[in-house]
Formats: sequence, C-alpha cells, structure tokens
Amino acid sequence: MIPHPSIPVGHVRPSDIILMLGVGTVYEIISRSLAHIGKSKSSSMISMEGELKQLQYQTAQKRRLGQSAFVETSKLERQLLAKEKELEKEQTSLETRTDKVAKMAKYSGLMLYFAVFCIYYGIPMLTVDGMRVDSENLDGEDALNSDDRASAFLKTIMFPISYVGLGVKIARLGIPNAHGSIGALVVLWSSQVTVGKLIDCIEALL
Repeated sequence: MIPHPSIPVGHVRPSDIILMLGVGTVYEIISRSLAHIGKSKSSSMISMEGELKQLQYQTAQKRRLGQSAFVETSKLERQLLAKEKELEKEQTSLETRTDKVAKMAKYSGLMLYFAVFCIYYGIPMLTVDGMRVDSENLDGEDALNSDDRASAFLKTIMFPISYVGLGVKIARLGIPNAHGSIGALVVLWSSQVTVGKLIDCIEALL
C-alpha cells in the first residue's frame, strides 16, 4: 500500500458522502452511455459503407478492362458518386447528433452541480480536526490555532488541486473553515473522475 498520513477527521456526513458518490457514479455512467450511443454508427450507415466498398471494388475492376467496359464503368462511377453523397449526409447527421448529445450532457451536468451547490451550501461533507494535526512540519503561523492547522493539512493532502482547482474553490463557498473542509461538489466530482477513468480503461481494453 502507498504510505500516507492518517486523516484526523473531525466531522463527517457518511450518508451524504455515499449519496454524492452514488449520484456521481450514476450520472457519469449515463452520460458516457449516451455519448457512446450518440457517436455510434447506425445500421443503415454501416450498410452504406459496405455497399460503397463493394462499388469501389467493382469500379476498379471495370476500369482495368479499359475502353471495352466503358459503359459499365460509367454506370458504376455514377452509382459510386451517388452512394458517396448518401454516406456524406449520414456522416453529417451523425456529427450533428453527437454535438447535441455533448451539449445535453454539458448542460445537464451544470444543472446537477448547481442543484448540489444550492442544497449543500455551507454544509461540509468532511472536516479536519486541527487539534489532532501534527504541527511539527507546519510554520509558526499555521500552528497557532486548529483552523489554520486543519487548512494547512488539507492543502498538503490535496496539492496541487487545492491551489489551482477553480471548481474546488467554488465548492468551498459558504463552508465554515472552507480550507479545512471538503464540500459536496468535491465528493461528487471525485466519483465522476474515478468512474470516468475506469470506463476509459475498459474501453481501451475492448
């Protein structure tokens, strides 16, 4: 196991954490499934691609015969051109459907985040007990009170996200001792990221 310091938990809401983890997992699976369906080729498009390859092969064979097969070659070339136009329309339709699904997933995600932010505004899912934090590696100012010690400890655990993550900063709004606590959005996002990475690994293996 990777060595890490134990987290001196002060206050924790296990039911809400499990709920956020479940919501994040379900949402990520649904959004990934819809995205996969949105970019999947229809049976008609797959059939058209097969017909196009067949026409390309037949046309190439006729061209090798030269002028003796000029009429048949011209007929196949017209069919090939028509089939390419049909396939192009199907491809455009697929791209449009993929964009719609992506926008729907984006806006539904924003609505979910806004709802969670409003419901759990000012409510931490987990707080660090600063009184139990080892102050040996903390600066003098950080070791003055429990809030500063909890904040310094959590910043170290979540580095560099605690400094550069705009979403993490937004998730802290309204939470008492925000730097020493973890909000509902952070729990939700962690679930989504974990499930998303697992799905990426599964897709890479398939």
